[in-house]
Amino acid sequence: MKTGERPTAASGSSGRGFPAEDFVLDGGSDDRSPQMRAVRRIGAIAWPSFFAAAVATFVFFAVVDPADLAEITWPHLEVSRKLGYSIGFFMFWACTLGSSAFTALLLSARVRRACRECRDAGQARQP
Repeated sequence: MKTGERPTAASGSSGRGFPAEDFVLDGGSDDRSPQMRAVRRIGAIAWPSFFAAAVATFVFFAVVDPADLAEITWPHLEVSRKLGYSIGFFMFWACTLGSSAFTALLLSARVRRACRECRDAGQARQP
C-alpha cells in the first residue's frame, strides 16, 4: 500500500482483510507501538467500567435517595443530591475500574504464559 492510500479489504499482506499487524492509523503512527498498546489497554479497561458504573448508579439511586444517604452517613456535612449522585458514580466507577483492571491483569498473565509455552515448544522441536 502506498503512503497516504486508504486501506482496502484486500490491502493486507495476507489479502484477507485487515490483519492487525498491517493496519496503520491515519496519523501515520504504527498501531503496534507501545504507546498505542497502552492507550488501547487503558481504553479497554476504563470504557466498559464507565458503562458498568453508570448502570450501577442508575439502579442504586432508583432505590436510594442520595440526600437521605448523606444524612445517615455524614450528618455533620451538607451534601446536595447532585454531589451525592456524583460521589456515588465515582465510587461505582472506582469499583468497576478495579474489577476490570484485575481481569486484564489476569488475562495478560495467561496470554504471556501461553506465548512462553508456544515459544518453548517451538524451540524444543528445532534440532
